[in-house]
Amino acid sequence: MIKSKILFSLIIFCCTVSSCSDDNEDEPTLGNWTKTTPFKGRPRSGASVFTIGTNAFVGLGYDGDDYLSDFYVMDVTSGFWEARESFPGQPRERAIAFSINGKGYVGLGYNRDADKEELGDFWEYDPEANTWTQVADFGGTARYNAIGFAMGSKGYVGTGYDGDAYNSDFWEYDPAANSWNEIKSYPGEKIEGGLAMVVNGKAYVCAGRNNGLFNTDFWEFDPSGSDITWTKRSPDDDESYYDDFKEAVRRYDAVTFTIGDKAYIIGGVASSGATDGSVYEFDATTSIWDERTTFEGSARSLAVGYVLDGRAFLGTGQNASSRYDDIWEFKPQEEYDESY
Repeated sequence: MIKSKILFSLIIFCCTVSSCSDDNEDEPTLGNWTKTTPFKGRPRSGASVFTIGTNAFVGLGYDGDDYLSDFYVMDVTSGFWEARESFPGQPRERAIAFSINGKGYVGLGYNRDADKEELGDFWEYDPEANTWTQVADFGGTARYNAIGFAMGSKGYVGTGYDGDAYNSDFWEYDPAANSWNEIKSYPGEKIEGGLAMVVNGKAYVCAGRNNGLFNTDFWEFDPSGSDITWTKRSPDDDESYYDDFKEAVRRYDAVTFTIGDKAYIIGGVASSGATDGSVYEFDATTSIWDERTTFEGSARSLAVGYVLDGRAFLGTGQNASSRYDDIWEFKPQEEYDESY
């Protein structure tokens, strides 16, 4: 009788485990990647991108032999690339770029063939006139692998490597006054190759490295009040999504973009030292991190990512000595379909 009861219990346990396993297997993997029109210029890494309306402007970078100054525009409504006026400054890679009030801004970067390898000049692009105008040089030291983003009518630039040191200083650019003002420094580790994700009027700064070391810093930047604030937002290590968070931010030279309330981190070089293709989602309304479908192109770092009309794209970049000119669209709420 006892043996029968034990056997019956084992059968029930095995059925329960099997049912749970089946339920997990039935859960859809979110995120679908589809290949789109390739970038018109040469394959490259360390390119820069800014968006204005339904247009993405991509240029600069390094093709393995030369530093580049060409620029191209892609209108998401037509789906093809068109050459634009080349950047008139020193050709470069690893610059920063953003747009404010219908104008694009590009600056900083690196060119080992220049008199000074680290660059600190800044330029404004007018898409209507298709012209570039040099504006005030960056207020801090010349550098590359910095973080740059726009919020409202101001641009923000900080961190990066200046040839001598890693940095944590942050600067605000006012295009109306054409002036730079130093603001509160980034409170995390001094980094290069970090990320800024702008969601709902706040920026979240993370990732990057310092002397080869990775960290799990995650800070919220809010310039909306009377005083700029930084607030630490790293989750506790007992949160269910902590492991996903850690895998997401412990990388450098990755790509990020924002769709609605969610931001995504893709690619880069992971803490293992390998070029990575993993994708992680950060929900700014819940602070939850989730893994999404791995990027289906070649894993890469130093790519560009941008969002046009609610659609997210990733392209260019490098893996070891290989450089790319392919462009992929990411649909984060679609179930993964391996046929695409």
